[in-house]
Amino acid sequence: MNVLVLAEGRVSERKIEVERGLTYEGLFEILKINPETVVALWEGHPVPTDELVEPGDLEIIRIVSSG
Repeated sequence: MNVLVLAEGRVSERKIEVERGLTYEGLFEILKINPETVVALWEGHPVPTDELVEPGDLEIIRIVSSG
C-alpha cells in the first residue's frame, strides 16, 4: 500500500510503501517521529495513532507548545 507523507520539519514529502495492518504509531516509528509531538491528518481528517494506515495522502503536523 502506498502512502504519500507530507510533513513539516525533517520529512518534507515522501511516498512510501507500507504493509497492510500497520498503525499510524508504527508508521511514526518507521519515520522516526515521536507520536506525542505530531498530529496526523489523513485526507484532511485527524486520525488516532492506534488506527490502521489507509492508502492516500497523510499530512503530519508538528505540535508546538510553549508556556
